[in-house]
Amino acid sequence: MKMEIQPISKTEAKRFVVKNHYSNSFPSTVKIALGFYLDNKLKGVALWGYGVRPVHTIKKLFPSLNPENYLELNRLCLTDDMPRNSESQFIKQNAEYIKQNYPLIKVLFSWADGLRGKPGFVYQASNWLYGGFIKSEFYINKDNEVIHPRLLRTRYKTRKIWIDLGLRHVWGYQFRYIKFICSNKERKLLLKETPINWNTNYPKMEDLKFWIQNAGEVSREIRQLPILQGSGQFRNPAPLFAGYGNT
Repeated sequence: MKMEIQPISKTEAKRFVVKNHYSNSFPSTVKIALGFYLDNKLKGVALWGYGVRPVHTIKKLFPSLNPENYLELNRLCLTDDMPRNSESQFIKQNAEYIKQNYPLIKVLFSWADGLRGKPGFVYQASNWLYGGFIKSEFYINKDNEVIHPRLLRTRYKTRKIWIDLGLRHVWGYQFRYIKFICSNKERKLLLKETPINWNTNYPKMEDLKFWIQNAGEVSREIRQLPILQGSGQFRNPAPLFAGYGNT
């Protein structure tokens, strides 16, 4: 089998991601799209760029760095027929490619989506460093379709409308990971300045935590979330006014 990684157009990457990634969406902040080919067939795509606040993100991690010194993994997906360890191999190849072709990049950054049941095994297998977690949130309707908080603020000017819409409020952990692709000297300097304890005490499945709140009730911890649908964009607004119940 012939395996290789190479840059691809954003158009080609978008077609692949919309078809194969659970979010079914293509971020607007993508800077680099890399494709994973097996016997000349596109089997995986990695999208590198930024989150919504790139300056804030990198300054919080490493105060001396700027956005041009890091990339965030926006999407990573492979076709379902690829072996399970293919993701970690692909992400290793991504790091090597970026190191060779983008000399200003010193750090790669990503979140493992604990709200989707992922503590970050792909990063752990690729020897990334773990930097703790944050508590993240979204809403779901009666069909377990995800609605992102930003959408409520944008479309309805307030998040409080989730109660009137009969949605459920969900919280869970997002796990922080980085990969240094700079020199060992630079790595040591960055580790001295960072306020975050980067380590290899990786989270496992039992470290996933979830909370849920129905309208009119207090939040409660649950052992696992239902199977979620959608990306958080909720493109069809009509069902939001269908009078969903709270259960």
